[in-house]
This record gives sequence, C-alpha cells and structure tokens, in this order.
Amino acid sequence: PHPRETFSLVECTRNGWEIPLEDEDGNTSGELRIVWGDDNDHFDPIRQVRQFTVSMELEGVDDKATHNTQSTKILQSVKEVVPLRHFTSQEIDALARLSGFEVESMHGALAK
Repeated sequence: PHPRETFSLVECTRNGWEIPLEDEDGNTSGELRIVWGDDNDHFDPIRQVRQFTVSMELEGVDDKATHNTQSTKILQSVKEVVPLRHFTSQEIDALARLSGFEVESMHGALAK
C-alpha cells in the first residue's frame, strides 16, 4: 500500500493487475485478473495488521461460443484473506539496524 494508507481505511491506490494469457505465437487466449485488497478488509491499529483479501480470476475463451463471436468466461476463481503487517519507516530502520544492516537512504513519502 501507499504509505498514506498505512493507518487509514481510505485507499488512494488500486492494487489490481490484468495479465493477458498468450501462447508462444503471441495469440491471446484469456486473462488473469488479480486484485489485492477489498473495501471491507479489517485493520487492527494496535497490531498494525490488515486482513487483505486477495482474489484471482482466470478468464478464457469459451469453446462453446458461436463461430462469429468470441466469448470469454470465468474458468477459475480463487479468493483468500491473508494477514499483512504494516511497518512504519522507523520500524523498518530499527529492524534493519538490529539485523546488522545500515539504511543507506529513504525516498518518497518514507523520508519524513
């Protein structure tokens, strides 16, 4: 997530991907859609853990479609909830130093 979203229930980014399925000749036969996060995901501010919903849908060409139209259908769909611990920049810095690493630099919204 974007650093602004760490302790907020408001999403400012969309965590989704659409990946075309292609054969070795470059012909498209479907698409894999992945969405990371849902509007109803629970966030525990004390433990800094968000229960992220991850969903994947595999869409492919419908073999039963007529010759004139190419239709697609959902071939498989999976949805799971996974816990994700959010870390602040200070925690990342402390964990790195305790592990023997040195933080070289921090960029973007994590710099402040």
